Amino acid sequence: MQSQRCNHSWREGSRTGRIAFCILAIGVLASMTPAEASPLRRTPIVAAVQNAAPSVVSIHGRKMLMSPDHYAPTDTGKEVKGMGTGVVIDPRGYIITNFHVVDGVERIHVTLEDRRTTVARLIERDPTTDLAVIKIDMPDPLPVIPTGTSADLMCGETVIAIGNAYGYEFTVTRGIVSALHRTVQVSDEQQYRDLIQTDASINPGNSGGP
Repeated sequence: MQSQRCNHSWREGSRTGRIAFCILAIGVLASMTPAEASPLRRTPIVAAVQNAAPSVVSIHGRKMLMSPDHYAPTDTGKEVKGMGTGVVIDPRGYIITNFHVVDGVERIHVTLEDRRTTVARLIERDPTTDLAVIKIDMPDPLPVIPTGTSADLMCGETVIAIGNAYGYEFTVTRGIVSALHRTVQVSDEQQYRDLIQTDASINPGNSGGP
């Protein structure tokens, strides 16, 4: 009988100790300042996003899709909204994106991470590589995306994408490097070489982003 009482007391004491520990842990976490808590949460992925995000821009525009009907009037077409992403490569406002994001767009609207919006102009384009450079004029220098090298990439390494996915600006997704040096045939006349394959979620609107 005494043994049962002792076991019962031990179980109660153990339960009480666990509750007290949980309360203490919650109290310690609640009392931590943001500066003290940040090292626990600021993982390399979070740090990479914070370093790159200020140089990422969202791109919006409208273009006319002409009717494929050869017998239709020459002015027959449909206006559609386009969206994409870009990255600042020069503090003077030069931005790189995909050519198909701005191809045929009359007014290229750019939104910065701080929510400022302005109109960009097309500076240079290269349809064969699907790249374009646009420029915006801002009163202050813009943050430039940190760049590295892809020469030493390994399959399985972490990949992060930031973009205007489905119009939801500055969406972050994560994946891994799935393969290197891929060749993709996009048409009978055009192919892209030496590409990096990833399984990170890439949606309409991500085009042109990091």
